[in-house]
Amino acid sequence: MHTAAHILIASADEALSAALELILVQNGYQVICTASGPQALAHIRALNPDLIILETDLSEMSGYEVCQRLRSEPEFEALPIVMIAHDTRDIIRRKSLALGANLLLTTPIIPATFLDAVSTSIAEVTHAN
Repeated sequence: MHTAAHILIASADEALSAALELILVQNGYQVICTASGPQALAHIRALNPDLIILETDLSEMSGYEVCQRLRSEPEFEALPIVMIAHDTRDIIRRKSLALGANLLLTTPIIPATFLDAVSTSIAEVTHAN
């Protein structure tokens, strides 16, 4: 079980957010969800989660901008960020990684692949510390 791992999901897509939350909670993670970029930044700064799941298309501020802002703050430079996009073009992957995401997943999300990405991302930070 991963009860110590806290994950923030930032997604404007309510169905996607609910599905990801269900997958994570069923696997022992503690999850908080938000739908906008400013809310995501506020929750991240207040809660210091172990992992961010960040959809590229957020309301008020894009996931790209949230990622870029987090990477500009020293306390969040090692925080794992998994971005999710509905667009499968390679330019989206390159943009996400260039702005500081650790990984980009595209929809539809395959639960086993998603869980592997989550556990690997958290483990990489744990081993680095």
